[in-house]
Amino acid sequence: MVTSNKPPDSDELRVVIRPNRSLSWRQSMVFLGAISVPLLLISVVLAAQGFWLILPFAGVELAALFACIYLVSHASCRCEVVSIGESVVTVEKGRERRPCSSRQGPEERVEFARGWVRVELSKAADHWYPRRLWIAASGKRVEIGEFLIEEEKAELATELRRMLSV
Repeated sequence: MVTSNKPPDSDELRVVIRPNRSLSWRQSMVFLGAISVPLLLISVVLAAQGFWLILPFAGVELAALFACIYLVSHASCRCEVVSIGESVVTVEKGRERRPCSSRQGPEERVEFARGWVRVELSKAADHWYPRRLWIAASGKRVEIGEFLIEEEKAELATELRRMLSV
């Protein structure tokens, strides 16, 4: 998901790039509960009939499902911000954090001189390889939007080129 805006308190343009998030953490836990209740009920009934070995396997299945939900939720919290000022283009990459988190701010921050910045959308080597979107200048380059689909990458490249030409 790509959103672009101009903050009211500054002269810079800003593009915020996030992956599409279909479920929040709370909704994911509700889903896990909806799956685990019938699984555990069936497992307990079968264990009472003498098939006790089903209980550890049901627990392993729920642990694996929780691990998958956690990894997907963690990956969907990525956030990239491209700020285009009068003389500097800044790319910040990191994860969304709650206000009570001890670590605030981006994990990676790269600044480029605006006059030298170029937006590169690579050609796919083959149809199953994704295209890559880069912001580059002076021998440095940063990949952005690696979690976006092909159409979103092309639209983002067009939007960034338009913002840089203004």
